[in-house]
Amino acid sequence: MIMQVVEHKHHFSHLYKPVFTTKARYIHIWGGRAAGRSHFGTSYFLFQITQPGYFRGVFLRHVFSDIRDSLFADFKDRLEESDFNGADFEINESKMTILYKPTGNTIISKGFRKSSGNRSAKLKSLAGITHVLIEEADENTEGDVNKLDDSIRTDKIENIQVIFLYNPPSKNHWLIKRFYNLVDTGILDETGKPIPYYRAIPKTNPDVLVIHSTYRDNIRNLNEKTIKKYQSYGDPESIFYNEEMYYVDVCGLVPEGARGRIYRGWKPVSLEFFRNLPYPSYYGIDFGYSDDPVAVIEIKSHNKRNFWHEVVYEPGLTNPALADLMRVRGVPLGADIYADSAEPKSIQELKDLGFYRIKEADKGPDSVLFGIKQVSAMENYITEGSANLWSENEEYKWKLDQNGEPTNEPVDKNNHAKDAGRYAITTKKQLKRKKKIKVAKTSDSVEAPKASADKSKLDWL
Repeated sequence: MIMQVVEHKHHFSHLYKPVFTTKARYIHIWGGRAAGRSHFGTSYFLFQITQPGYFRGVFLRHVFSDIRDSLFADFKDRLEESDFNGADFEINESKMTILYKPTGNTIISKGFRKSSGNRSAKLKSLAGITHVLIEEADENTEGDVNKLDDSIRTDKIENIQVIFLYNPPSKNHWLIKRFYNLVDTGILDETGKPIPYYRAIPKTNPDVLVIHSTYRDNIRNLNEKTIKKYQSYGDPESIFYNEEMYYVDVCGLVPEGARGRIYRGWKPVSLEFFRNLPYPSYYGIDFGYSDDPVAVIEIKSHNKRNFWHEVVYEPGLTNPALADLMRVRGVPLGADIYADSAEPKSIQELKDLGFYRIKEADKGPDSVLFGIKQVSAMENYITEGSANLWSENEEYKWKLDQNGEPTNEPVDKNNHAKDAGRYAITTKKQLKRKKKIKVAKTSDSVEAPKASADKSKLDWL
């Protein structure tokens, strides 16, 4: 087999040799950038499609159209670099399929989504598939990947291979939780604390082959300037110094939170501490639908500090069920509640069910960016048991540009609890501002009452 690879100019790195002999169904090839993963994946598919044995391959990405400029284009590059006769291949540019005429072996292209929206693609025609190559595998949900896995079946070969290509996702990602244990790197920051990045150790599973790679494993194919640039990301004296990029993109470590995360530096407080804060509670609601959860967040605010507590975070709740759960979990019927104004019927229904002070959240133009700036300008604390709030705090992120740098457009995902709290905080601030303007216009010097414990045991606030 290896001799045949050489004869056809498939120059595979020794790092990927186990892929040819493994009996594992799942193959994870991941790590830092410039490790040659996509190059290997498309070279491997070119090798397989030209073998005399039965082969049916699939190029797969989250969005179908993204395959055109990635795996499909890469495969054509591998073909051009090889010594195969191009006339032996029938390539359909519109459907992104490849037929090797001498054997009838084929590669098709599929996406989990038809477009960048939420519309799912129907992954049919996968019976008889022998190999799947998933690029940017971390873009897909565990549910989508499980459905794909369940649809792949064939009796033509003994070992089906599902190959995952991806860069390091955060520690909360399903790929990490399902396949790895995390350990500290042993590296300390300038304050003597462990850096917030981890080494991923594969869990013992004979059905999974893991190959972790970085640019160092592909260094013979990189020029000196590229290598120096990667190394400069980890040099505090360099103008290119970027800790996250160095540890994640270069070293292939697993970060604490998502790349481009929106909120950082939030601190934990105990539920007891939160309950004892002498400031009035108010609430925000982000209504869920289908699989998305309804999020109800309790907020206490004082001196440009917000304290967050997760009350409800559950999918599939009707409004009557939500009202019952809010009552059970201590939300007073007379509480100030600010809910997503996109759901006026739900707001009215909760009002009819007894929460008579519920109001629509103040959502003007650019309200999302405005609200994120408002929240980020304040100090924020989360109760220790608010698991979903903490998870969203690490996963809610900005969209990344083509260079992997954050934009100013948030990804509409992992944000249900964050949106609920944002509705409450920004609307409350707007109402206070409007009240001050009204007071000023009437020359009324009414001063709002202060909490009784402002200068007692909470001096640190």
